[in-house]
Amino acid sequence: MRQLANVIISAFNFPFNLSFGPLVGAISGGNTAVLKPSENAPACAAVMQKIMAASLDPDCYACIQGGIPETQALLAEKWDKIFFTGSASTGRIIAKAAAPTLTPVTLELGGKNPAIITKKADIRLAARRLLWAKVMNAGQVCISQNYILADKEVVPELVAQLKQALTEFYPNGPKASPDYGRIINAQAFNRIKKMLDNTSGKIVIGGTMDAEQLFIEPTVVEVSDPSDSLIKDESFGPLIPILPVNDLDEAIKIANSVHSTPLGLYPFGSKAETDKALAEIRSGGASVNDGFFHGAIPTLQFGGVGDSGSGAYRGKASFDCFVHRRSVTRTPNWIESLLSVRYPPFEGKFEQYAKTSVLKPNFDRDGKVNFSILRYVLTLGAGSKSGGAMRAAVLGVVAVALKALMDRKMIGRA
Repeated sequence: MRQLANVIISAFNFPFNLSFGPLVGAISGGNTAVLKPSENAPACAAVMQKIMAASLDPDCYACIQGGIPETQALLAEKWDKIFFTGSASTGRIIAKAAAPTLTPVTLELGGKNPAIITKKADIRLAARRLLWAKVMNAGQVCISQNYILADKEVVPELVAQLKQALTEFYPNGPKASPDYGRIINAQAFNRIKKMLDNTSGKIVIGGTMDAEQLFIEPTVVEVSDPSDSLIKDESFGPLIPILPVNDLDEAIKIANSVHSTPLGLYPFGSKAETDKALAEIRSGGASVNDGFFHGAIPTLQFGGVGDSGSGAYRGKASFDCFVHRRSVTRTPNWIESLLSVRYPPFEGKFEQYAKTSVLKPNFDRDGKVNFSILRYVLTLGAGSKSGGAMRAAVLGVVAVALKALMDRKMIGRA
């Protein structure tokens, strides 16, 4: 069996998880792979190369260091699969490079992810959970919320609860805390700073920055326009814009206009409200009454939708991502008489064909399943004549085999 060659291009924000996670999937599928870790986390990339050299067959697995030129050189090669984690803009470059050879790609991208808070939500709970989602890794998490759409009546309480939660998380302030991270580099720091400089909103919590230490304090900003710089662009940092809305319908409308296919969705409210948000907003994944919890479960399938990504991995999905499920049939010679219905001429064969090939749905136009206890019993739970006959035949064979076994035991005892 030929091994498939894959290239995995990973991101800096969770360098080991985003590199070794898909690599394990490629290995489990029996494939060879080349890993290209992010050049923005060079120390982690060097450690990964050392681990791979010591643990894996170098003829099958390699770790390539470098930046854009090295990535371009890798993309110029022919691969069986390209797996990329990063920004949507780079994802378009990856997809374009794969297009001439029709190479399959898995794209794990970012998104302008909305959180929605209604009047029926537990505001303290929402504040703590969404703050957690933004202080982890200093907000450099692709699935954290990019902005919050909150019912205007709860905005003051939400701000107060965010301020209280921030004090509880960092009693001595985020800058002095060993639990709060820094921005990856000066380029990312300046990009986030520019977004904050360009906002027309009002900073209600935080705002402190230190370029030398690459420190940006968790910053809550109350904005009034969906086109604000903090909403229309993905911050990928510890910025928390809050846009007051009149009701859930307005929140859903704004969320869909900002990004129709975000990577994550985080609705807080009653079950009816969160169900409505899930039904009317598409997203790669969702955490109800929480911040990206679905992305923290290592065995749960993870991936985007639309322009927030394609394909999925983690858990069994990582194996499925790097294999092709090939359908194979084997047609024995003895069945040829039953297959005569498929050969022309077809006149007079439709009834025979319909009996063997035409399936009738077991539900009506409203999706209600048609269930009959009598039919269930007569078909031995199969729901169809052919299925019932098959199960009856299997049971008959089992009964004959059991009887023969019992007869043999009785003879042995005699």
